Amino acid sequence: MSTVSTFSGFTMARLGIMASSKAMEVTGNNISNINTVGYTRQSLDQRALYIGGADVYASQFDVRVGAGALTTGVSQLRDPYLDIRFRNENAQVGFYEGKYSILERLSIIFDEVGKGEEDGGVLEQQFNKLLEELQVMNTEHAGDKSYDASVRGAAQNMVQKFHAYADALDRVLKNTTEEFKENIGKVNSILKSIRELNESIKKAEISSGAISDAERKEGMIGERGQQALELRDQRNVLIDELSKLIPIDVKYSDESIGAGMTVEKLTITLKGNSDAVLVDGVYFGQISVQEDPKKPGSGEEDPYLRLQISVLENNLGQKMAKNKPGGEIYKIGDQELKGGTIQAQREMLTKTGEYSPAGDVTMDAAATTKRGIRYYQNVLDALARKTAEIFNKANTTDKDGFLLVDANGNGIQYNGPNPATDADKADINNYQQTADGKPLINGAGVLFSSEGDGDNPNGITASNIAISYSWSHEEAHIIQTRDPAKNGLSTANDNIIHLIAQMQANQDFKPSDILADNHNPRPGSPANSDTVFFSGSLQGMLTYINNNLGGDKKTTMEVLDNYYSSAEELDLGRMSVSGVDLNDEAISMMQFQKSYSASCRLLTTLDEILDKLINGTGIAGR
Repeated sequence: MSTVSTFSGFTMARLGIMASSKAMEVTGNNISNINTVGYTRQSLDQRALYIGGADVYASQFDVRVGAGALTTGVSQLRDPYLDIRFRNENAQVGFYEGKYSILERLSIIFDEVGKGEEDGGVLEQQFNKLLEELQVMNTEHAGDKSYDASVRGAAQNMVQKFHAYADALDRVLKNTTEEFKENIGKVNSILKSIRELNESIKKAEISSGAISDAERKEGMIGERGQQALELRDQRNVLIDELSKLIPIDVKYSDESIGAGMTVEKLTITLKGNSDAVLVDGVYFGQISVQEDPKKPGSGEEDPYLRLQISVLENNLGQKMAKNKPGGEIYKIGDQELKGGTIQAQREMLTKTGEYSPAGDVTMDAAATTKRGIRYYQNVLDALARKTAEIFNKANTTDKDGFLLVDANGNGIQYNGPNPATDADKADINNYQQTADGKPLINGAGVLFSSEGDGDNPNGITASNIAISYSWSHEEAHIIQTRDPAKNGLSTANDNIIHLIAQMQANQDFKPSDILADNHNPRPGSPANSDTVFFSGSLQGMLTYINNNLGGDKKTTMEVLDNYYSSAEELDLGRMSVSGVDLNDEAISMMQFQKSYSASCRLLTTLDEILDKLINGTGIAGR
């Protein structure tokens, strides 16, 4: 006797028809979503049906046969390992892409490839023009006021270019800050959307059949997750997008819902730190800039733009328990984010290279090699100030270093200790006003000021450098000589020669040159090391700035290309597993169509057999 009923064949055929029909539906769904962004190829899960137990009329000679096929669910074809690798590479792509974008904007500002005045000129060309005008004055027209005006005009053009560069850098800083804040908002929006999808997926799993641990051990799948595959696709797209902004780890685990039943739970943390939880199932956090640690309670943002993760909460506002990860505010360290666009923007907004204070070096050992927007503001200010100092010193002191004018432009003469030290010469208290109030050398006075309507030589930066009031109103001019004994001699030109030499001579640049007015996150903070970082001419300093920028840009692009190629290769690998291939689906469609036809044919054959058995048996000889 058989261990299955006479009509078991009909059950096999029926199950075969149902399985083939459902497989055709899955194939059709794949084909219809071939162009859907983020869609993951689906496949029908099925297993052979086994019926246990012994038949009452079982025979030792009977052969046990399976009872057909059962469809147990629909699953996605996805490789978790490729997802992990892609998201790791994507974080690096985001970092170097964000950094390169900012360096590109800076390079446009400092672009020194120009054709001259007809195209508006560039800063180096303005230096060269100023030098040329000084040389013309020296060789042919020393003492001629009209040629002093020509030098002043060249200086004015240089000043305007400094202003243009400074304004452009301010705009880059402002725009990058806005983009940084927008990306924080984007991250928060993604985290909220992932939480909402987690909740929807959880509800779908519960409604379509959560499974028990015992069932899981037996390999049963049931309908779990069948209704949430499209939601998972949406979530994966968001996770990929998030991984480019900040480096993350993604973990899937089972969450108990009671009665021995579990559903899947997704947890997202910062990469390498399980305590920095961003999403935990239906709970999510939000990132924001920390409060300035030096001004607690002020509500002011940390000037270094360090971030923090809020306490996790659900859609009802209920917060995560304090004894669990995500139950307290998590403060992200300066270098804790090992990639992502947000970290790139943070560094470009706060890193100051050689101007980095000791605290910056403590937070980031490589701080002195990272040159952000503020670094370029600092070096541009240093160049403007050094230029102004050269001209002002040459026009306000004599050949021995004694002052010629006071802060108000009045003529003064030395009346202090003799012999005089450098400190004595610089001490204004050691001077007295000249008898007629005029300088000992005609035209002596400040040439560059920090304000256009005054003669203040202090605090000069690229954004405020100006032709002094006295020079613009011809109350002062470039003096011909620094020797009071040669004052008034039309042939004297040693000061002009001195200025030409100073423009071409090596000048030392170090962080303390602009200490009180630097653009560090905490303005005025001294550098960790006040050593000379460049020694060369004024034009050489500009070349140094461009070389640093060009080198950083080139290196960043090379690294970006490597990470981009790697990420693209991994994404193609993911697509080969998860993407819909029309050829594969066409083959599957033919396969399932044939299995459907075969199951139908089996049903017809079984019907014929039973008809013969019932209606044709035992009628011979009638």
